[in-house]
Amino acid sequence: MADRPRRGRPPLTSREAILDAVLELGLDRATTTSVAAHLGVDQSTLYRHIGGVEDMLDGAAAVAITRGDWPEPDDDWAEYLRACARAMWAMFRANPGLAQRLRLMSTVPAELVTQSYLVVEHLTARLGFELREAALIVDTIGDMTADSYLTLEALHRPTAEGGSYSERVLERMAEAGEVLGDPVVSGEYLDAMRYAMGEPGAPSSWWLDKVDLVIDGVRHRLDRRTT
Repeated sequence: MADRPRRGRPPLTSREAILDAVLELGLDRATTTSVAAHLGVDQSTLYRHIGGVEDMLDGAAAVAITRGDWPEPDDDWAEYLRACARAMWAMFRANPGLAQRLRLMSTVPAELVTQSYLVVEHLTARLGFELREAALIVDTIGDMTADSYLTLEALHRPTAEGGSYSERVLERMAEAGEVLGDPVVSGEYLDAMRYAMGEPGAPSSWWLDKVDLVIDGVRHRLDRRTT
């Protein structure tokens, strides 16, 4: 006997639609009020699918991680780690507020743990790294990428007086450099920091140079082990 069609009003929304709306609005801007308005439903409707604001934001963060364009394992371990860092950076850029949300969460999302485990597993099982060593590498590069992104995001925020915090920092660095005995060193250092900060929406490769510095350290450790 065929199932009878369900009667009554169809569901107005779903958990998936709510989490998608959070990502569309941005994790840094989404509230139950804005999400409900975005979906054209009452706030009370949201609570049929979410446990609260924290559950909504954490769930959206998990979805963003799952949808990240993570690289396939590569036997070139250095390039594989760079690709993972670039994928994390791209994920943060595509999802405003995600990096900050991950820093504020009381626990690491299972989806991010899974991705980290996949990288560690590849480094150990396929490329011969010791497990503790692989975990340290993944943790260091992940922290460095997230911290660099958050630092640049904060520096490029506009100030109440106009301009950005990065401009204010550079002005203070220039003032401090005037008291140094070598104006050439202070000038070149200021230029380096100006390059490091980049421009809003157009970061320099400084953060990736940091990743390369870690990779160079790993390579040095591997070379020392074989000599």
